[in-house]
Amino acid sequence: MSDAEPEDQHEDELPGDEPVATENVGTRAGVRKRIRKVEYATNQSREFWKRVFADPVGCREMWGILQACHAFETKFACGPNGFPQPEATWYARGEQDFGQRLYQSWLLLDRDGVLRMQDEHDPRFKKPKAGRAS
Repeated sequence: MSDAEPEDQHEDELPGDEPVATENVGTRAGVRKRIRKVEYATNQSREFWKRVFADPVGCREMWGILQACHAFETKFACGPNGFPQPEATWYARGEQDFGQRLYQSWLLLDRDGVLRMQDEHDPRFKKPKAGRAS
C-alpha cells in the first residue's frame, strides 16, 4: 500500500460511505421521530417547488421539460414510406407518460404555481390580448 491510500478503506467502498443511523421504529418515540423526519423532508420539497414555480425562469424551464416529454400530445410514429412504426410510437408514449407523471407530481406539491405556469406557457390557455377600443 502507498502512503496516499488509507489502510482501512476497502476497494468496494467510496470515501464518505459511512453507515447511517436509522430510527428504531419499534418504539413510539422512534415512530414519532421518523414521522417528523418524513414531514420535514416533504415540507422542504414543497417549499422548493413553490420557489421554482414562483420564479419566471423556473416556470419557463419546467415548461420546457414538459414540452420535451411531449406531456400533452400524442405522437404516432411512421417511417419514411408512411408505414407505422409501433416501437417508436410506444417509445413516444413512454416519454408522454413520464411527462404526465411529472406534471401530476408537481400539481400535488404546488397546484397554484403549476397552473399559473400552464396559463403562462401553454398556448391552449393563453388569453387573447385585449385590443384597443375604436
